[in-house]
Amino acid sequence: MMSPHYQAKLQDKEEVGYGPFEAGRNNSTWFWLVALAAVAVAMIYGIMTPYGQSLWETLINGPLGKSGFLAAFSLIFLSEIGDKTFFIAALLAMKVGKWISFFGSVTSLAIMTVISVGIGAIFSRVPDALKSSVPVGEIAGIALLLFFGVRTLRDGLRSEETGSADEEMADAEDAVKKAESSGLKRSSPIQSFIEVATLIFIAEWGDRSMLATIALGAAQNPVGVATGAVAGHAIATGIAVLGGAIASKYISERKISIISGVLFILFAITTAISMFY
Repeated sequence: MMSPHYQAKLQDKEEVGYGPFEAGRNNSTWFWLVALAAVAVAMIYGIMTPYGQSLWETLINGPLGKSGFLAAFSLIFLSEIGDKTFFIAALLAMKVGKWISFFGSVTSLAIMTVISVGIGAIFSRVPDALKSSVPVGEIAGIALLLFFGVRTLRDGLRSEETGSADEEMADAEDAVKKAESSGLKRSSPIQSFIEVATLIFIAEWGDRSMLATIALGAAQNPVGVATGAVAGHAIATGIAVLGGAIASKYISERKISIISGVLFILFAITTAISMFY
């Protein structure tokens, strides 16, 4: 029979995740991270081969590219990696569980995406008299893409290698602590789901990815943009809940900001070109 002191010590280890408890979680997390890395390497290798390049051109010139799916997916995915909501989802996964954190976050982000695309679509619906002479929606979308592209690129070039990610992590920790103080960890699964969704929705409102979705929704097919954006959110959130703490050590927010800024500007240019050709 275990002594009370040993039982208390073992319980403490279970709570913080020592021994086999931590090993099981780490093995699961590393499995999915390796799987995601393998998919990424396969995609990069495929793009570098002649067959992969041909397939990529087919995708860009096909329904996925023309519908705005690829543009929305790439922009949203890169914008969300290392963002505040990325870290919030990772921290909540440790508090209320991976599945509640994932589905609560994705549900909230999907609702946000539909709202954003709807706003963009409204901007693109102007009277026919104006629409025939001045493409107001497309111009507004291009202007937003350029603005956020330049701002994101500037922030990335000015920021330190780890400073921005640390700030996002600190903001996320503050948000989760406030949620915990209101009883998040003690709630039922349904209550936790609602609270996770609410927290993510508030954190994401007015974020650069929301504004980028509005811009794309105004300039491209709303259905394609919504589908691509939700897919980007889902994969980024999946990475967050599976290994956000580990991924944050290897993903530089500075590099992500620079790549995101360049993509914003490139899509603004391609959208402008499509207006005249």
